[in-house]
Amino acid sequence: MKKTKVWIMAALALPFVYSCDDDDSVDTTAPTITLEDPVAGESFAAGGTLDVHCDLTDDINLATYSITVHDNFDSHSHGRTLANFNYDQSFTVEGTSAHVTQEISVDATSTAGPYHFIMQAIDAAGNATSFEDASSVEIEIWLTNQTMAHVDFTDQGGTKISELEGVVDQSLSIYGKVEDESGTLDHVLVVVGHLEAESGDGHSHGRTREEEIFEKEFEVEGQASVSLAELLANESIVVSQAELDELETGEHLYLIVTATDADGNISRGTIEIHFD
Repeated sequence: MKKTKVWIMAALALPFVYSCDDDDSVDTTAPTITLEDPVAGESFAAGGTLDVHCDLTDDINLATYSITVHDNFDSHSHGRTLANFNYDQSFTVEGTSAHVTQEISVDATSTAGPYHFIMQAIDAAGNATSFEDASSVEIEIWLTNQTMAHVDFTDQGGTKISELEGVVDQSLSIYGKVEDESGTLDHVLVVVGHLEAESGDGHSHGRTREEEIFEKEFEVEGQASVSLAELLANESIVVSQAELDELETGEHLYLIVTATDADGNISRGTIEIHFD
């Protein structure tokens, strides 16, 4: 009788054992993407290549990954005569890890400006990376071309500078120019604000605008060149000590000038503002 009870208990336990084994074999973990190149804020020339380097890993087996590049422009065409660059391709991959290298040709006729670079992956069980948990990668890169406007920062004497000197509680002295050598400008956006590190995959790749102390757009339609000093002649951009105290460790204030030309090209110049 005792042996019969033992066998009955063993038989009842078997489904539980198999159930546990089945649960353990279910793959519910999405792949991991570690992007090396490009980095946020990096620029690529129209007519050149955009090189992609990254590592993909999965606990069981990888299946596919995709790369998408599309513009991050506003909804206005601004008389755009060039073509916005678009890229959307998927690739197969196997194993638990893979180093990805892709060379993307950028059309020579691409409009200059900010673009979104997006990378996603799916494993053999159908688990996909997502933007909700930041397992998919999305960063902003810039395309440049030969006809876009250029932003130069100078001192009062016209010498190019790499850092803008500021005095707390005094209006910033800003010199330089925005020039379109092959056409005309449409509008210029001037921003003073601090930047924070941008992370597309858990690693710090670059800086993205976070908050603005000053922001104003100027209509300059039809002009080929504008002076920053003249553009800001009626503006007083003052940075207080309280605003500087709000900066976290490693953060800095920047002057960011973004120019849009009549062809729809968008270009940007950025310079750090230093306070003694």
